[in-house]
Amino acid sequence: MTQLSFLHGWHSARLRLGSWWPAFALLGALSLLFAAAMVEGQSIAAAEVARAAEAALVQGVTFGLLLPLLCFALDIRLDNSLAALLGALWVRHGAERRAFALGRLALPAALSGGIVLATGSLALALSSALSDPALQLPVGLGTSWLGMLLAALLGAASYVAGLSWAQLAGGAWGRALFLLADWLLGAGAGPAALPWPRAHLRHLLGGEGVLGLSPALSALWLALIALGYLYFYLRRVPH
Repeated sequence: MTQLSFLHGWHSARLRLGSWWPAFALLGALSLLFAAAMVEGQSIAAAEVARAAEAALVQGVTFGLLLPLLCFALDIRLDNSLAALLGALWVRHGAERRAFALGRLALPAALSGGIVLATGSLALALSSALSDPALQLPVGLGTSWLGMLLAALLGAASYVAGLSWAQLAGGAWGRALFLLADWLLGAGAGPAALPWPRAHLRHLLGGEGVLGLSPALSALWLALIALGYLYFYLRRVPH
């Protein structure tokens, strides 16, 4: 019954998004990335363009801006409020509420993670092309492919779970405050940055770590953040 309720939740989210929303999200992400690449290519000196472009396109645009905004838009579109969950057709006909709610979170996490992974890979190619247009294979200067994969998976899960919990805890304002706190506090490297995905994503992508943590510990912290937000979210969903 639990697995079936999870699948019903996934299907509910897919129906809510429709077939056009994911396509528009991917198109918007690519448009934002190419616009940022054009700006970076014109504003940075050639000697430092590759590393600076990679930091700007991968850390700044793809994971620092696109990922949280994409998860925010998905959360608004899907509406994971208690009223929406308890009023869903499958829940009213006996689906397990928490398994159903988990399924509704799994789809936006997978979708946003896939989009930013594709966009981040393209960002690495663009940063290489800006420094050497003849280069055919993308080579990350500061960003490892493993780091980007972990950032996409764990970052998407953290933002989706965190924004959904914030909505249940404080409504639309709670969701907006979560994003604002992540933007402001996650930009630092002190103790205040520990609970926020932005800080650990930055470290996995070659940036400064929080409190001198290693990249492996940053990945662990990001996983704990995702699980913590998910736990508090599911606790607010009645059995």
